[in-house]
Amino acid sequence: MKHSMQSQKGAFAIELMIVLFIFAGIYLFMTDISHKLLVRAQLDRTSFALVNILKERTRFYGGVSSLSESDQVDMRQLAYRMLDKDETSLAIKIEALHNKTTVEEFTSAPFEALGCQAVGIEEKGALAPVEDGTIYSLYQVSLCDQKDSWFANFWGDSGTPTFTITSSSVVAGR
Repeated sequence: MKHSMQSQKGAFAIELMIVLFIFAGIYLFMTDISHKLLVRAQLDRTSFALVNILKERTRFYGGVSSLSESDQVDMRQLAYRMLDKDETSLAIKIEALHNKTTVEEFTSAPFEALGCQAVGIEEKGALAPVEDGTIYSLYQVSLCDQKDSWFANFWGDSGTPTFTITSSSVVAGR
């Protein structure tokens, strides 16, 4: 018995370190997921607000439905301000579909660089309402952000592990 008791010294410390390591991994995994959900919610709210601004401008500015250069600049600046980001870390894609055939599109430079993917507005043409022969325009704003992964860093992934979060909102014009 003496021999087995002496060989057990330090076992508690080793087991405690293993359990703490596992708990730290679980904690970082959960914070990574919750952070991703919070960023996604921010992107959802911002893209919905921006697409509603695009929709309402046709009502208040005499039926203008095409996207001008100033609209694109304004939408980008609003997105950067609303999310408190700079132009390199936030990507935006603005699309308009008129008469279910004509597509207007603006994509910021980081959209492709960050590897963002969003379903194009052409595929959502069936959502455009038709009333008395008038086909209303569809507008879509897609936002994309890239965040570092704490969990991947914890497990020793090389480089700077990141995840890309994309949110899109579509609304019919007036």
